[in-house]
Formats: sequence, structure tokens, C-alpha cells
Amino acid sequence: MKNRIQIVDAIRGFALFGILLIHSIEQFDLANYPESSGVLATLDVNIREIVFFIFAGKAYSIFSIMFGFSFYIQMKNSEDKGIDFSKKFIWRLVILFAIGYIYSLFYYGEVLTVFALLGLILVPLNKLSNKWLIFIMALFIIQIPTVYHLVSSFINPDYSYNKSWHHFKDVSTTFMNGSFLEVIEFNSVKGHLAKWQFMLNTGRYLQMIGLFVIGLLLGRVKYFEKITSYKKVTSKVTVISVLIIGCLYAVPFILERNAFLETQNRLITMLSKSYLDFFFTIFLITAFIHFYSFIQGKFKIEILSYYGKMSLTNYVAQAIFGTIFFYGYGFGMYKYFGATYCFLYGLIFFVIQVKLCKIWLSYFYYGPLEWLWRAITFMDFNLKFKKPIQETNLSKRYAIK
Repeated sequence: MKNRIQIVDAIRGFALFGILLIHSIEQFDLANYPESSGVLATLDVNIREIVFFIFAGKAYSIFSIMFGFSFYIQMKNSEDKGIDFSKKFIWRLVILFAIGYIYSLFYYGEVLTVFALLGLILVPLNKLSNKWLIFIMALFIIQIPTVYHLVSSFINPDYSYNKSWHHFKDVSTTFMNGSFLEVIEFNSVKGHLAKWQFMLNTGRYLQMIGLFVIGLLLGRVKYFEKITSYKKVTSKVTVISVLIIGCLYAVPFILERNAFLETQNRLITMLSKSYLDFFFTIFLITAFIHFYSFIQGKFKIEILSYYGKMSLTNYVAQAIFGTIFFYGYGFGMYKYFGATYCFLYGLIFFVIQVKLCKIWLSYFYYGPLEWLWRAITFMDFNLKFKKPIQETNLSKRYAIK
């Protein structure tokens, strides 16, 4: 077995932690809060704003970059053995789509099916040079369709740009009042239509592909394997990202001081939000790498690495338990939990998952879904899963403390 890159697992774990907090505060897309007052009302507003400021639109973006990097690792490992992994990767995405679809019956907001479909583009892109990949990545990140609409709105003041969100009209009522079977029925078709309506309306699908390509490029230049050698580059990227983020945060103030038309305002806001999420994602990754490198020699910080190693299992478990906890067919806690209590729920669930990951990985090489995904990919159900007793004892001695 190839040695894993610990910081990659840690970044994946960090992203997954952010996803858990966002989903918890959103009550897994139910978002129907009880009335609160006084200090609790203030806390609800502040906690929601802080968590969304840090993670909304960024946690999935970090995951997207790691997805592209994982693709590179799988292709490179097979290439080193003289094997073309392209067909296996496509089969791997088919399996991911199947897992994602089953999972989506509980929670329509999942992205596994989206990753599975969009990830297909990586196979032909992998044949291109780095220069072409950089060019293609930029095309996806700049959101060409939205840029086209914006330019059109300046050429023609009467230009109309309206997006429909009709697939979302029954979301909250179904999750609040629907039975388990009614939620599954909604999620099986309408949930996917709503999800893709969001992806298309916001341009998120384009940004995801661009982020996949960034992960592929980071793999090719061996960024994570040589993280120390890239320390100066990482610092420069952090500073540049902060400067660009500062400029993008000024966009609303610029719009207030200029007489742009409503359509122009909306399109400029959409573009700036997309760019802001992108550069904030880059900042979070580079800042996390600096923090991780600084703290590594001072404290035990394997927590996020354990969490990231079982990212698929943890991601699926988050929503299965979360929907049962919040939705009407389950415990119906949406009636009682405002943003503060939802945030605390997310933190507690994170701690429980980390503890379980540490215990599980002291006995097994993979998380249960990670092993299943790998076993079906290679059609090898004799794949190593349980660690031998000697290795288990060492894991318990040095990892579980």
C-alpha cells in the first residue's frame, strides 16, 4: 500500500468539517428555525454569518480540488505499474454515482452524483499539457456564460436575465411534513432537478470543473509531496488571495455608488460572489497549510487526518443522521433548534465521528464505504480490510490516545 500524504487527508478533513457545520446550520436544507429572542437571537445571527462567511461555497470547493488531486494519484500510481487507469476511473465514477444516488434519497443536497458526472471530463483533460490545463481551468473559473450575459446587459439596456427556481418550491414543506417515503419520492427525482437547477443557475458546475483541474495540476507538480519546497510560493499565493478578496468585498460598495441597472447589478454580484468563493478557497487551503506546518511539531493534530481518511463514510453518515435528526419524519428537531443549537449539534457530531474514526482505523485499513468503493472498482472482495493483530496493537498504542 502506498503511503498516504497526511496533509491531504487533513485538508479533506477540514473541508468535511466545514460541510458538516454548513449542513447542520441549514438543518440539511430544511432551514426552518423557531423564533428566538435576546442573547440567543443575536447568537443565532452571528454564528450563522460567521460559519457561512468561512465555509459557504468554499468547503465543497476544497473538496473539489482534492477530488482532482485524487484522480491524479490514481492515474499516476497505475501508470507507474504500466497500467492505463482511465477505464477503471470511469467505472469508479459509475460506482460513486450509484452510492451518491442511494445517499441522495436521504439528502438531495449531496454532491457525489455531481462529482461522478462532472469528473468524467478529467479523463480526456489528463492527456493535455499543463499549459493547456491552466488555460482551460481559467475558462471554467471566469464563468463565461455569466460574463456573456453581463456584457449583453451593457450592450442592450433592455436585456433580460431571469433564472427560475421553481424546483425548490416544495423543498421545506416536504422535509417538514412529509413521511419518510414522501421524502424519498421527492429526493429521487425532484431533489436532483432542484440540485442541478442550483448548479446551473449559480455556475457552480463550471467552477467545480475548474477546481478539479487545479487538483490535477497540483498533483502533477507534486505540490503536496514537496510542501516544504513550495513554502514561499504558498505564502505568495496567500497574500495575493487576501488582496483579491479585499477588492471583491468592495464590489457591493462600488455598486451602491454607481447607477447600474438591476440586471447589471445582479450579474456583477453573481460574478463577484463566484470569484470571491474561488479566491477564499485558495486562501483557506494555503492558510491551513501554514497553520498545519506550524502546529505539527507542537501538538498532536492527527484528528483531521483520521477524519479525512474516511471522508466518504463520514460524509454519507453526516446527512443520514442529520436528516433523521432534523426532518419531520424523524425527531423533527427543526422545530426547536435555531442556528446556535444547530451549530452545537454539528460540533458534537464532529467529535463523535472523529472518535469513531480513530477507533475504526486502528482495526481497519479503510472506512467501510471507502473499502466497498475500492473493492467494487477492482472487483476484488479479498482486498485487505482488517489489519493484522500486530499492526492493530501498534495503532491502538500510538494513535488512540
